[in-house]
Amino acid sequence: MNQRPVHGTLGRMPSKKEVAESLARAHRVADPDIVRIVQLVSGHEGDENEPVKLLEVNPSTSESGVLPIAFGAAPPDVPYPSIVVEVTPGEFAQITARSLLLPEGWTLGDTLFAA
Repeated sequence: MNQRPVHGTLGRMPSKKEVAESLARAHRVADPDIVRIVQLVSGHEGDENEPVKLLEVNPSTSESGVLPIAFGAAPPDVPYPSIVVEVTPGEFAQITARSLLLPEGWTLGDTLFAA
């Protein structure tokens, strides 16, 4: 059986949800100003090449709209590519009101952190 290494051991591949939760914890520690992290999802989550996508709400960032920043995979801890979108609380309110749009096909998923 061919298994990919996970956290330095042979085991199962972590799910995108598990990786999203791990990234959310790490980002929250790295930037304590973050007040909310929401997983963004699309119709392609079953594709292992589809990135893990996080929307981070940070009052310390400047308004710039929805600007996805892409990162490559970093095995073994982050075996999927990832995308982070950082927005202000005001921009998050606009996203939830649908007056500021996410990229086509992306929707708000589970809240991974809320202050």
